[in-house]
Amino acid sequence: MKTYDVCIVGGGVVGTAIARELSRYRLSVALLEKEAELAFGVSKSNSGIIHPGTQNPPQSLKGRLCVQGNRL
Repeated sequence: MKTYDVCIVGGGVVGTAIARELSRYRLSVALLEKEAELAFGVSKSNSGIIHPGTQNPPQSLKGRLCVQGNRL
């Protein structure tokens, strides 16, 4: 049986970011994901977009702020 130093449960944005960070060290890392693809669960369905810039008229306050936010 193979043993691992770290086991990450969830292959979404956070889980894969943690796995990537840990890949910089001499660790054996297991990434477990229940779906057929990575980032297929909550990460895929999350609509927490901060500055989409496509849904607001450019002349509206939110539209102008989206343009400014995208420049950051």
